Amino acid sequence: MLGFLTNDKEYELRANNQISVILAQFDSDFVMNVIEDTIAQRLSTFNMIPYPNAVQSYETIFKELTNMYPTDTENIEETRMLTYRAIIDIITKWFQIDINDNNGDEYMDLYTLCYYLYDFFISRFNNYMVAFYDQYIDDQKEEIYNTFHLEDMRKERDMSSNYSRISFGEDDVMAYIVANLPLVLNNLKNLPVTDKYIYQVAYGNNVPVLNLFEDYVSPRTSLFETFNKILFNEKLYPTIITHIRIAIQQSHAKKIEDIEELKR
Repeated sequence: MLGFLTNDKEYELRANNQISVILAQFDSDFVMNVIEDTIAQRLSTFNMIPYPNAVQSYETIFKELTNMYPTDTENIEETRMLTYRAIIDIITKWFQIDINDNNGDEYMDLYTLCYYLYDFFISRFNNYMVAFYDQYIDDQKEEIYNTFHLEDMRKERDMSSNYSRISFGEDDVMAYIVANLPLVLNNLKNLPVTDKYIYQVAYGNNVPVLNLFEDYVSPRTSLFETFNKILFNEKLYPTIITHIRIAIQQSHAKKIEDIEELKR
């Protein structure tokens, strides 16, 4: 570092060589291999452990490089932008998304867009998918119960009654729904669900993030259709439906806990 501070030419030459080698690791082929391998893993199995967000990791590296090699800021920024564009291109190709990326604030907006695309479609996609079914069924439980005539299903009613005493307390409606979850999910797949609703489940009231998806991201197939395609994959279905059941039960338990806390 002392050599750099005193403009040592030998150090500068060595530093420039090092940064060139490092930046070369971010070419499109390298990025494509890393991201596509991760996507392939995510699509072949279903687990609830989020994948690390590679975009955030890359951003940390680029910031460190900028601090270490301030004279190469322009090259670092160019590589940074190309890296994020390559990641966005890969995600849009795999998931059939159109991007409206015409904002003038290139670097920060590009990183933010890339970060949240990666977060939703790769890092936490499975978590957001399960959370959606959990939330949607809870929001629509009365309509689901009545529309699908669950009260008429005597055999399932007996089973769900036992399930209710164990897991759902007095909430018989949710117990009946969970006991007949395969039937419910199969009938839900034809209902209209907006992408906006799904993003709200994922990101709550985070308005800047919701606006980011609304302004920039246009899936060619609705997210709900994509969820259902994955859910009804014969290989993944048993695992996913188990996770949905667990999520519904945990959400219900949390509600009961919150109610009891308010009573204290």
